[in-house]
Amino acid sequence: MLTKKKRSDDPEDPLRRTFYGWDPQDTIERNWANNRGYWVLGARAGRESYVLFSYSDRHEVVMAARIDAIIDAPGKPGRKIIEGQPLSEDHPVYQEYVGGPTPDSARVRNPVTYLESSVGGWPCGCGCGKEIYAGEFVRGHEQTALHQRVAQIGTIPEFLRWFDAVRAGTESGARTPGSAVVNQAGHLDLTVGGDGSVRIQFTPAET
Repeated sequence: MLTKKKRSDDPEDPLRRTFYGWDPQDTIERNWANNRGYWVLGARAGRESYVLFSYSDRHEVVMAARIDAIIDAPGKPGRKIIEGQPLSEDHPVYQEYVGGPTPDSARVRNPVTYLESSVGGWPCGCGCGKEIYAGEFVRGHEQTALHQRVAQIGTIPEFLRWFDAVRAGTESGARTPGSAVVNQAGHLDLTVGGDGSVRIQFTPAET
């Protein structure tokens, strides 16, 4: 939620802005540059792909942008800066929201809220073809994608040896997929951490 344009007098402003808030007389590019930070954003913001800005005086969405990254604001502990680009007028998210009323879920005192939307989706990262609107995977599909990749290498021990060799730089990441052969019954659990790390746990079946 943006207030009316106000002069920025913070000498430690990491964006070195001359103003913040909405200026209807200025360009979208300058309004974006002066309002993309610094915000208090939680972990959920990192799973979003678009951001909407509403003007508090008119309760109207005035700007939409693509989120490329959310970074720490230098010198402002707990504050974040959004990196990205304003959306063009032909983008479906722009067409759905900009110029329209502030969504009901965002009409609260908190300047940052989250909106459930079915506009402007993208394919699930596992390749299943399903459209998603937050994050990179349909819930649980990251596990499916990992299982598929283990199967392309072979057994679990083969996958672990290959993965360690690639990480150590002793083997090329490009390898002809092998057949999926599992010689022991059990449960395989693969988890991808937020830092990109992979955790693999195999529990043999009771005999």
